[in-house]
Amino acid sequence: MLLQMFGVNPLGGLVIALVVPVVAIAFGTYVGVLMALQSFFGESSWQDVSTSDAE
Repeated sequence: MLLQMFGVNPLGGLVIALVVPVVAIAFGTYVGVLMALQSFFGESSWQDVSTSDAE
């Protein structure tokens, strides 16, 4: 296996196998929320949306 060639132990491989998908999902969610803010509200942050609603 490729990871064993670089000296990663089985526990390290398990951690990588769990952390990488979680980080990818979190980043995808973040990008999706930013895209939704821009397309629906024309703003780039929730703070901009909440201050424009209050005015």
